[in-house]
Amino acid sequence: MGATHLHCSHCATVQPIRFEPLLAGEPSLGTNVFCARCRRFAFTLIKPARFYCEICDEVQPGLLERVELGLAPNEIGVLLVCGGCFDGKTMLYTGSGQASGLSAGVGGS
Repeated sequence: MGATHLHCSHCATVQPIRFEPLLAGEPSLGTNVFCARCRRFAFTLIKPARFYCEICDEVQPGLLERVELGLAPNEIGVLLVCGGCFDGKTMLYTGSGQASGLSAGVGGS
């Protein structure tokens, strides 16, 4: 899935995503995901598609759950969910329709 947008809690709207390495110059350690408009931190992805869950207090696999938005046919939303406690972390949006049928782990894990 090529996510392009997320729901920013600070802007209170759907905004483009900005990706940055967790540690500058070391992309293999993970990727921070921010709102591109206000730069508010959303979450960190740790390869392969794992992230720190503040509820579980440990690194967990990320799961994607498709959400029907009822908008244009090629626009879909996907909820990033913790694979440990199943807490919904953030909504991701794409206009490409590439996430159809997603309910497996992020990145095929």
